[in-house]
Order: sequence, then C-alpha cells, then structure tokens
Amino acid sequence: MTLFSQRSVSAKSDIGETAGVSSSAFEYTLLRVLAGNIPHRIYAKDIMGRFIFANGAVARGMGVSDPAELLGKTDFDFYPFELATEYNRQEQEILTHGRSILNQEEHARYLLLKDEAWMITTKVAVRDDTGQIIGLVGINYEVTTQKAAGLALQAAHAQAAEATVRLQANVARLDLEVKQRQRFERNLRHQAMHDNLTGLPNRALLMDRIEQAIEVAKRQNQQLTLLFLDFDRFKIVNDSLGHAAGDELLRIVTGRIVRLLRPGETLARIGGDEFVLVLANPMPAETLANLTSHLSRIVARPVHIADREVCVTCSLGYSVYPQDGKDATTLLKHADAAMYEAKKDGGNRMRRYAPGLSSQSGERLEVETQLKQALRRGEFLLHYQPQIQIASGHIVGVEALVRWEHPVRGLVPPMQFIPLAEESELIEAIGEWVLRTACAQAAAWQRSGLPAIRLAINVSARQFHDPALVSVVAHVLAENGLEPQHLELEITESMSMKDPEESFRILASFKALGISIAIDDFGTGYSNLAYLRQFPVRRIKLDRAFVSELGTQSSSHAIVEAIVAMAHKLDLQVVAEGVETAEQRDHLLRYGCDELQGYWFSRPVDAAALGVLLHEQHKLGCGCSVDVAVANVGRMDSKMGNPIDKKGDAAELDVECDSSHVVGF
Repeated sequence: MTLFSQRSVSAKSDIGETAGVSSSAFEYTLLRVLAGNIPHRIYAKDIMGRFIFANGAVARGMGVSDPAELLGKTDFDFYPFELATEYNRQEQEILTHGRSILNQEEHARYLLLKDEAWMITTKVAVRDDTGQIIGLVGINYEVTTQKAAGLALQAAHAQAAEATVRLQANVARLDLEVKQRQRFERNLRHQAMHDNLTGLPNRALLMDRIEQAIEVAKRQNQQLTLLFLDFDRFKIVNDSLGHAAGDELLRIVTGRIVRLLRPGETLARIGGDEFVLVLANPMPAETLANLTSHLSRIVARPVHIADREVCVTCSLGYSVYPQDGKDATTLLKHADAAMYEAKKDGGNRMRRYAPGLSSQSGERLEVETQLKQALRRGEFLLHYQPQIQIASGHIVGVEALVRWEHPVRGLVPPMQFIPLAEESELIEAIGEWVLRTACAQAAAWQRSGLPAIRLAINVSARQFHDPALVSVVAHVLAENGLEPQHLELEITESMSMKDPEESFRILASFKALGISIAIDDFGTGYSNLAYLRQFPVRRIKLDRAFVSELGTQSSSHAIVEAIVAMAHKLDLQVVAEGVETAEQRDHLLRYGCDELQGYWFSRPVDAAALGVLLHEQHKLGCGCSVDVAVANVGRMDSKMGNPIDKKGDAAELDVECDSSHVVGF
C-alpha cells in the first residue's frame, strides 16, 4: 500500500492551499493529531525494525515519558530478549514477504515496567509508490482488563466446576456413608441380638421373644412351652478335638434343628452348648413327646468333623406357661432346672419341671448373671504368688491369679466361677481384664523403684485361639510402658497339643514380640516331644500332682528327676508348682529344679503385700539365700494378716480344678 492515495493527496492539497500551508505539512499535522488522540498504541517502523513514529500511548506502554525516546530503537530495547526475538521474527515476515498480522492476541512483558499487558495487535507492511516495502505500521488494542475479566470468569467457571464435582463427590460420599452407617447399624443390632457362632438369637433377644409369646398366650388364654436343650459330654469334644471342632459341631447340629422350626417358634443359643426352643403354639403332651424324640434323634445323628465321626446326645427340660411360671425369667429358670434333672438321670432324655425340683441350674444362671455384672462393677481382683529362683533365693517372678470378691458371698473360689466363665464365653473378657490389670500393676512396681520381675499370666483356650490376642497383648504392653521380656504367658500342655501347627504359629508371634512362653501343668497331658522341642517355650511348670507325692514311695521322684533333666537338655527352665513342705523343696533342689512356687514360700497375696515383699528383698540386696527368702516371705505374709498355713495348697482357696489353668487361677 502507499501512504496516501492520489485522490487523498489532491483533496488535501486543495485544503492546504486554501489554508496557506503545504500539503505535506498538513498531512503530517493530521497524522499526529489523529495518532495523538487515539487511545490505542500506533507506531511505525522502518525496514530495520526501528521505531520511526510512535504515539503517546506507545510511549506510556513502553515505560517512557516521551515518544521521541522510542525513535531509532528496536523491540530489544524494551522487551525481554525472548519476547523481542519473537516479535522480530514476526515482523521480518511482514517486511520480507508482506504477510500481515491481523488481530493477534499478545501477552506483553516489559523491561522498564513491572506490569504486563494483553493486547490485540495488527501489523501491516508500508510500501512506497513503486510497491517496495519500506516499513510497517502497527496498532495495539490493549485488552488487559477484558483479559483479566475473562481469565477471572474462566477461573470462576473452573472453580464452579470443581465445586460442583466436589459437591457431587461429597453427596455421593455422604450417601455412601449413610448407607454404610445404616448397614453397620443393622449389623450392630443383629450382632447385639444374635450369637456370633450360630447366627441364632442370643439371650437378650430370647427374653424379648418369650415376653412377646407370653403376652400372646395371655390374650388368647393358651399355653406356652419353653424347651431347654444342652448337649451331653460336649466338653469331651472340645478337649479331644479342639474348640474349632466343637464350634463346627454346634453350627451343624443347630442348622438341623432350625430346619424343624415352624412359624412363630424360636431357637436361641444362650451360652456354650445350651439352647432354648420357644414353642409358642399350643402343643398336646403327645405332640411334644414326638417333637422332642425327633429332636433327640436329629442331634444324635453323626457329624463328620476333622476326618472323624462325632456323635453327641442332648438332655431336654421344659416348663409350661402359666403353670410353671408367668414371666420369662421364671420359665427359663424352671426349664433349666428340668434339663439338669435330665442330666442327673444320665442324660439323653427329657424332663418337665415340677415344684420342688432341685435347681442347680437356677443357681448357675444366677452366678452367670452376677459374673457379667462383676466385670462392670469391678468386683474382680488379682492376687500374686511369688516364684523363687533357687540359685539366688530371690523372688524373680509372680503369677497373677484372679479372685472374685462378691458383695454378698465374699471371696468366691475360682472353681465356682472359672468353669462357668469358660462355658458362657465370659472367660475372654475376664482374661483381658487380668492382662490389663496385671501389666498396669507390674509397671507401677517398676515406677516405685523396684527392679523388674517376670509377670506370669495364664491364657485360656478361647483367648489363645483369638486372632486379636497378639495385638491386644502388644497394645497393653505399650500402653503401660512394660518391656515384653518381663511378661510370660502360660498355656497348658493339652492346649498346645490340640493343634500343634496352629500353636506354633501363635507362639512364634509372641516370641517375635519378645514375650516368653511357659507350659503349665506339664506332665498331666499328652506331650509330643518333637513339637515341644520346636515350640518357642522358655519354661515348663511341673504340675503339683507330681510335687505333692515327693517324699512318698511313689514313682513321682523318678518322673520329676527325668522331666527336669529332659527340660535342661532342651534348654528349658523348670518351675515346680504347689511346693508345700521343706521335704518337697529339698527333693526339688536335689533334682536341679530352677524355680519353686507354693505355700512353703507364700500364698497368693494382694498387690500391696507383694510390693512390701519386693521392697524388703530389694533392701537386702543380692546375697540372700533360699532360707532368707522363705523367712522374709513368711514374715511379711504374717504382717499382712495371712499367716502361712503349712497344710498345703488344697486347704486354701487356690486349690486347682480342671479349668483352673485359665485366667490366672
């Protein structure tokens, strides 16, 4: 293009001549006025890219006060090198080939200004009269404000989109949480009212169902029958095949019984191998007899468990509303009493409740209820029996033994509540309470300045096979700041041999924590010496049955001597339980027993009394002998108001029963 067309020149010449000025001057003035009053940036460059004209808007945009300061300079004087290079490349396309830039968006940054600008740029070539390119002219429309608004709008849209996505995600999450919570609450309600093993209603739901059935029977003036069922000799299955086999037997047999139920009837598990059947529909005696006979046959059908065929029978007792009771508790108590009468008659039979019937079960039910309350009320306490190291005469360990201080009956012997706790599954809760309380006490002794001693705690069969036991023990130790090597868990010989591979896995987990293991009641069960050699066991506890016969002409002398020798060959220490006389102590010393425990040294005492014993021993130092230790323990035991009774363990509360090894008895 040419700067002005011929027509424009002619017109302007006429105007200029009329005004008395030349046409060139007029054109120059006209251009400056136009360029100076337009708010956009207008500039011209020569063929070398140097500014030859710029208006005030360009000068201000470049960071200078006078447009004259731009003349003769290039973009490299005002823009960062990278940006100036790009502008130069674009302008060379215009100056060389005449390719125009039309409405191009640019993001400008300056050397003399901190501000940045967005512009719409147009650049075109300037040609002379011959058509030769002699430069370029450009105009920039600044759109920084509009761009900022656009970017802000885009950001707002993006934020709105993000917020929408987050909102949708939150709504979905909340919806999922609500559904999960509803499912959790349903599961929780189900678990609270059902037995975990069989899925049957538990005692709480059973009592509610009985009360509902009583209300219906009362309105309709009908009878209601409550049938109490208990498996005969079920403990033998647990002891011989293990609790897993016993649980499987319960699941299979109860599944058979459930298939017999009619609408409106309820089968519930109230603990162990005890079940209650609520027969809400009126039932003649002959029909009831046929039903119970069929029920007995179903229960007695063989069950294949662990590659063995297992058969059990059941004892049945029943009570009838309203003759035998007008509330759920009474009916259940009387049906239980009738069931125990059937067991007394040899089992595998049915009895109906009759007034005056002996109710061992009633007392049993009451004790079970009180046991549950005892945990909540804090009626359990621990006593500790010292374990004496023969080499030093020191107390090197204590065994934690649980006691029940009943508000009415006083101190209840463990043999009266431990077996029931095992059957009713309370043993796990009691066992965990013993673990937490004993570890807290051991930590308290250490904080008082006493040296650390070994704390022995018995583990029940149910606890031992609980997958959570290892983590519970680790948490309790950490909670009390107790080192793992100061805790010893005692398991029975028979417990460890029921499933040797599983026992090895569990024991290895405890060993990995640094906890030592002792085999309790050693010599009374079946021992596979190959497994015993592999088990991570530190100590065996010689059963009191062998110790009590030392000093007589029995074969126990040879057995004890052989057990101690064998244990030492296996790098195991031996603790003798139930040491009651000096003669027994002397024999055990002669046979090389490592540690002794029994009434000859001290009965189980409470934490305060044992703390005094440990403080006195600590003051005596390391030079005391066994006799000194015996004298100290005996003297302190008397100070506590518990003079040592040399009649022996069996004369006291601590006499052991079949279940005594569980939970520190």
